[in-house]
Amino acid sequence: MGCKPISTPMDPNHKLGEAKEEPVVDKRMYQRLVDRLIYLAHTRPDIAYSVSVISQFMHDPRKPHLQVVYRVLHYLKGNLGKGILFKKNNTLTLEAYTDADYAGFLVDRRSTTGYCTFL
Repeated sequence: MGCKPISTPMDPNHKLGEAKEEPVVDKRMYQRLVDRLIYLAHTRPDIAYSVSVISQFMHDPRKPHLQVVYRVLHYLKGNLGKGILFKKNNTLTLEAYTDADYAGFLVDRRSTTGYCTFL
């Protein structure tokens, strides 16, 4: 993929909504890309939140949604080799924390939940 790598998977100041006034993009292509990102997010927790946001628009993807998908791909290009690898015979201690924003998504008042897991 000939693109410029970037340092964050999603612009923190960009609020992604339904964008009904924006052009429609190829739904099947969008869904295939997001499906692959969902698979990657299992071992790449750094993209989990971004993938969660873009997966909310799989029913009616628009140009701004696809731009965020491309941004995640640019981020992945710049951060190759990062991920989770579990080796056998390691003693691990699990510690987890969670939080929610309680209906913080302005479009449909859905909540976003976040979590941190430490080993």
